[in-house]
Amino acid sequence: MTYKNIFVDGIMHMGDMIMTASVFPVLRKHCPGARITYLCSANLAFVAELLEGVDEVIPYRYASGGGYGDVWRMGRQLSQRHFDLGISLDPRERVTLMKWFARIPERISMEQALGWKLGWEKWFYTRDLELPAGWSYQEHSMAASFQQMMRGFFGDPSQEFVPPRLKPMAAEQERWAQKLLQKAPAAGKKIALCIQTTSRTKDWPAEKFSQVCDWLAETYGATLYLTGIPAHRERGNAILQEMKHREAVVDLIGKTSFLELTALLAHMDLLLTLDTGTAHIGAAAGCPVVTLFTFNSPVIYRAPGKHCVGVSGHLPCSGKHICIGPSRCTKSDCVDAVTVPMAEAAIETLFQETA
Repeated sequence: MTYKNIFVDGIMHMGDMIMTASVFPVLRKHCPGARITYLCSANLAFVAELLEGVDEVIPYRYASGGGYGDVWRMGRQLSQRHFDLGISLDPRERVTLMKWFARIPERISMEQALGWKLGWEKWFYTRDLELPAGWSYQEHSMAASFQQMMRGFFGDPSQEFVPPRLKPMAAEQERWAQKLLQKAPAAGKKIALCIQTTSRTKDWPAEKFSQVCDWLAETYGATLYLTGIPAHRERGNAILQEMKHREAVVDLIGKTSFLELTALLAHMDLLLTLDTGTAHIGAAAGCPVVTLFTFNSPVIYRAPGKHCVGVSGHLPCSGKHICIGPSRCTKSDCVDAVTVPMAEAAIETLFQETA
């Protein structure tokens, strides 16, 4: 069956939003003429609007634990749109009831790609999609799991992963990126770095970043673009202070908009990043990505691009549904286990693949 008016909801963080966007290439393949509307958290609507395959974004504002009157009102509004297929990427209570109130005739859930199963919510879906036979979500990237489940819905036997992509950047951001790149030597590699997250247990020591930066400058004649928000200034200064080749660095911390950063990543030879949303944005922009993982699974949360790898110490206490969480663990073992030689080896391998 070909659907004409598809509703997708994904109330999730930016990284998960990009990984689960792997469903859109499948939807476009099987429903090429469909209009696809994406409901997401209001604070990430600007990201959803960049996703290739999305025609319209509905920003959704809600208070966690609040009343459900807005769910009923939103459902009634959606009912006037006459969607013929509703897809929940992360089918929590609100979006489950919302689609039911909207009377969308076919409603499917995809939570098993995230490693959990519906409770009472399953009664509000016409179909709870399952992973392919023999497929373990722990042995594949989240993006691949979602894509295969979506293919299964359409009876599509394809196996090759098709990465989610971003729409072309606006001319203004593209001009900004080109102007910046013209200042770099033509021969050397152009490498962006994401140096800090919102969690100390995902961050890599500044001195290790400094060592890798010097190695990149010496080995590849690289121009290094330090990226981040103003709050990352202290860490950026610490990295620069320990470097021998500061002349190789273009300091962009606190100096770019999100759209400018995205335009720049599309032209990078590599993004060296921590386990955060920037890794997934880089992959969707077409940039090769090396992600440094600590307690998260480098398999499940690998950036969803063609040339993306994860570096991890693979400690027995790390991984999805294994790690007790950074709020309860005071150790830094999973951070210390990620060494400079491991990062350098991953970068070398990726450059060989993309040569």
